[in-house]
Amino acid sequence: MSDKTSPDQPAFPTLSDDEMRDSLELFATALAGMSERMDEQGKLLAKVNLRATEARSAAVGAQDQTNPKLYGELIAKTVDTKLNDVTADLIATEHNFSVERGKLAGVVKHLTDQRADLINRICDREAKVERFKARLPWLAGGLAVLFVVGLLVLPRFIAAYPSGCAVLGGLWTSTTTGVPICVQDANDGWFW
Repeated sequence: MSDKTSPDQPAFPTLSDDEMRDSLELFATALAGMSERMDEQGKLLAKVNLRATEARSAAVGAQDQTNPKLYGELIAKTVDTKLNDVTADLIATEHNFSVERGKLAGVVKHLTDQRADLINRICDREAKVERFKARLPWLAGGLAVLFVVGLLVLPRFIAAYPSGCAVLGGLWTSTTTGVPICVQDANDGWFW
């Protein structure tokens, strides 16, 4: 996914799951509102059609009693005026729908891109976890070896100094050759 935005479309921040859910609910509400408006326009067109039919019927009925050409032109002007108004409203509504459809398409594309990015990030995290799981036995084994080596070597390092020898309960002394050594009674379990 590219981080570049086109000059026609502003940069959108990355949305959380809750924000994306809220956005989708808003889009559903907007679509429901547009559907209601279209239904209202359909009802309005039905009324216009009914009125036009009534006007034609009245013109035909009055034709015998009046000058048909004069009243026909009058009715035609009236109907044309009303139809022109309705037609202008329909054209404006269609234009508004077109604009809203374009905006909605941009937002849906943005949400789709965010969803794809989120899925990619989740897949990357899962791959890292799997790699860690594969290395975990080696890590545990290494720690176990280090622990055993520490158990074997640490007392020797501690006993190499007089204070450490005292901590272990030993006695710091010298051998017959003059080498300093930490000793403990052989009955206590260890001897240095």
